[in-house]
Amino acid sequence: MSAANDQAPPPGEPKVGAALRGIGAVVPWAFGMVVVLALFAGYRLRHLELTTAEHGAGYVLGIIGAVMMLLLLLYPLRKRVRGLAFMGGNRFWFRLHMIFGVVGPVLILYHANFRLGSTNSNVALISMLVVAGSGLVGRYIYAKIHHGLYGRKASLAELRGTLDDARSDIAALFAVSSGVRDELFAFSERALQEPSGVLHGLGRIVTTRIDAARTRRRVHRLARRDIAARSRDAGWNRSETRRLLRYVDSKSRVFVRQARAVSEFALYERLFSLWHVLHLPLFFMLVIAAIVHVIAVHFY
Repeated sequence: MSAANDQAPPPGEPKVGAALRGIGAVVPWAFGMVVVLALFAGYRLRHLELTTAEHGAGYVLGIIGAVMMLLLLLYPLRKRVRGLAFMGGNRFWFRLHMIFGVVGPVLILYHANFRLGSTNSNVALISMLVVAGSGLVGRYIYAKIHHGLYGRKASLAELRGTLDDARSDIAALFAVSSGVRDELFAFSERALQEPSGVLHGLGRIVTTRIDAARTRRRVHRLARRDIAARSRDAGWNRSETRRLLRYVDSKSRVFVRQARAVSEFALYERLFSLWHVLHLPLFFMLVIAAIVHVIAVHFY
């Protein structure tokens, strides 16, 4: 038996599909970089007074930003009110919700020239920043319990099924290295222990990730040692040995990732429910603060 037969090469995927997936992965990062650069430039150039809140471009940016923040309500309304089905799919409105939730605050910061002002404007600005920060936290948690940012919701049973498949692959590595198998199974047992509460669960996320990194390093060392011994006994060439080591590393990485996903899923579901309870009142506080700010600016 040679290492070359241990793993068949994966079938090639269509070039167009792969290219589209690559673009889809790059776009959010590019968007984030543009936002960060815009914030950095606006903050560093605030002393030039390029915009003022009372008139001109600064005033217009404030209106556009406020409208964007108000339009954030359309996504939860579309999702919950059946009569609004004519507005289009939830996916479109969710994407718009995510974009407006980032661009709106950036425009309002330019409206304020990255400075504090009167009491009512400060309350509105701080409320907006709190809501924007809460939205980023929600986006992070959302991605943990869905297939990608715009994908369907995952389920614990589905993740456990994937982990079971990965466990079968790891069990098959017994012939290569029993130490690798035992190390990975021991990690999964530690990772899948139920936390006693939310705070304990948050701590477990950190400790499990540290444990995962250590486990992968130990697995790599064990695999390299055992595969080198088998290679000498079987007379494999260097290419076959390296290929088998890459195969073991790949299977180990998948198994560790799936074990972590299962261990964290229930906690992220609970956190997402708690986040919903907190985020909506914060948003309505922002709406009230913005209305008070507009009235104070235009009528007093």
